[in-house]
Amino acid sequence: MILAALMMSIGWALRGSIGGGPLGAMIPGALWAMAVAHQRKWTARQASLLVGLCAIGIGLGGQMTYGQTIGLLRDVDTRWWGLTGLTVKGAIWGLLGGTILSLAWVMPARPVRISLLLLGATQAGWMFVNEPKLIYFSHPFVKPRAEIWAGLLLSALVVLVFLREKISWRLALYGCVGGALGFGGGSFFNLVPVAGFPGWKMMEFTFGLVMGGVMWFAVPQEAPVESKEFGKWDWVGYPLLAALVIGVDLNLQVRFAYSVVVALALLVLPRFSQWGWMLGFGVTLAAACWELQDQKHEVWAAVLGTAPVAVVAWWQMRRGNFTRDAMWLLLGVCCWIYCLEYFAMFKA
Repeated sequence: MILAALMMSIGWALRGSIGGGPLGAMIPGALWAMAVAHQRKWTARQASLLVGLCAIGIGLGGQMTYGQTIGLLRDVDTRWWGLTGLTVKGAIWGLLGGTILSLAWVMPARPVRISLLLLGATQAGWMFVNEPKLIYFSHPFVKPRAEIWAGLLLSALVVLVFLREKISWRLALYGCVGGALGFGGGSFFNLVPVAGFPGWKMMEFTFGLVMGGVMWFAVPQEAPVESKEFGKWDWVGYPLLAALVIGVDLNLQVRFAYSVVVALALLVLPRFSQWGWMLGFGVTLAAACWELQDQKHEVWAAVLGTAPVAVVAWWQMRRGNFTRDAMWLLLGVCCWIYCLEYFAMFKA
């Protein structure tokens, strides 16, 4: 439990430093899944769907905006409303993440309906609650932000009702509790009356630590659905998945573009379950490296986005279990990306 909690904690802190949004939120999901699979001694094929689904499942919550909600928390007049908003958003983050994660055990034979339900419910919640600002947790007058929490909440509930699986409800509820406690409780660090205190960063550490620790208790002992054997031509899945995830999220002009990404990924993974590693490890790393282009590190972005993925592909074809090594490799490369960005900003 400690290893899983720490991996999600540092993953969340890295997400806040080397790439925000849903693409950055894939980092804590992937690291947590690798830690769980390593602790349970599941083989790489047994962990494939877990790693891929956890990365995109936790990434879904990254579509929520919460910067202005923290601002409400810091204002005495709106403190309780800001705390409520952060707690609600953290709970939804874990609820939806746990729902998608559970598909590693109950992947439906016909995933089209899951994808359509996910998108339809997200659209409905956003259109009828978030867009008209019926319940609003950002600033209503100063640069108001477009929220999406209601759409994500409704999508999680609709998918859960459709699945009707105990393991899905268990993972979703534990994620909900962990997210609420971690995000809501961690937000109090923003109220520490010390100049220069890194309250926001401490909140990220706490969010990952608590949610990662609580969700660990919901993971069943039995291994997820075992993926197909990784073939010599399956490496082509990496550029295809990277183009799908990064391209759609950055270019599709809808508020819940990453939900579209997840819906498409859920159509691919049941047929190509061995691509879970490429999605959870390779695409997560590629998205993190994408941020380096803004810091004029194009060469490093290309090298870091391809070389480690090639190493993991080689592992997949030659070893039965490389989960721990892949976890340390992803963590190490993400930390190195953070150093490159930090020194680039310091130099500027």
